[in-house]
Amino acid sequence: MASAGKPLIGHSRRYDTILRFVVALPGGYIISALGGVCIAFWLPLSRADNAMAGMLLGLLLWPVVFIAAFGVPNIRRLAVMTGVLTFVFAVFVFSSGWHP
Repeated sequence: MASAGKPLIGHSRRYDTILRFVVALPGGYIISALGGVCIAFWLPLSRADNAMAGMLLGLLLWPVVFIAAFGVPNIRRLAVMTGVLTFVFAVFVFSSGWHP
């Protein structure tokens, strides 16, 4: 939204906001869910403590991703960053033995 250079005008500004919501809502949810599962598998605590830590991390991670979606000036960069982070968390989670 706020970027150095040319300001967005009219419909392109509206579409940019809609695209950011489309990337931020499901992307943030997927990243927070996979991040929570990842931390739950990798912490050396009891199962209950790992589950609680994973839930808390997910609750902290989703708003950060959502807010960052409106801080990144380029929508393509936002989509690539979200995809890469999702892929990294998915590799960690599936390599540790989790299956849906």
